[in-house]
Formats: sequence, C-alpha cells, structure tokens
Amino acid sequence: MPFTEDLAAFYTLKSAGGLADPATHASTTKPVFFDRAYLEQLGVAGTNPVARARSTDFTVADVGSVIVIGGVSYTIKGVEPIDDGAEVLVQLEAA
Repeated sequence: MPFTEDLAAFYTLKSAGGLADPATHASTTKPVFFDRAYLEQLGVAGTNPVARARSTDFTVADVGSVIVIGGVSYTIKGVEPIDDGAEVLVQLEAA
C-alpha cells in the first residue's frame, strides 16, 4: 500500500487558526503558502512570486488563469509537482 499524506491540517487557513494564506482562484478560496522571494539572475533583480499548494487545488490546466493573493492579482505561469505529487509549486507573475 503506498503512503499518502493527509495535508488537511497543514493547509488550514490563517483565519481558522492555521498557517496558510487565502488565495482566490476560480471563484473559490484555496489555502496556499505564498512567497515573494527576492531573486537576482544575470544582473537583473526582482521578485519571484510562487505559491505552494495541494495538487488537488491546482493543475497544469490552470496555467494562464488569474489568482488573487493579498489583494494582488497574479497570472499562473506554471504548476510543478513537488516530491510525491501531493503538492505543487505554482509559478506566478504579477497580472
């Protein structure tokens, strides 16, 4: 029997006493861990916004759609599986 993770407790929204940020996508609120880390590549500085989420909340089919986090709209540029595929890294770009 393969090991499966129960990510429900980990992806509890801050408003419910958890750690996850609320993200609005496709008219629903989904829990994510948002990061806007500073990035410098080839002498060009900026931020690289990403959101870590459950793979049940975002798929490759969502690329090109809009997500709102903290009142800021982002376009989903990519959805990459993390480790065993239970989670994904959602690559974002300011809309």
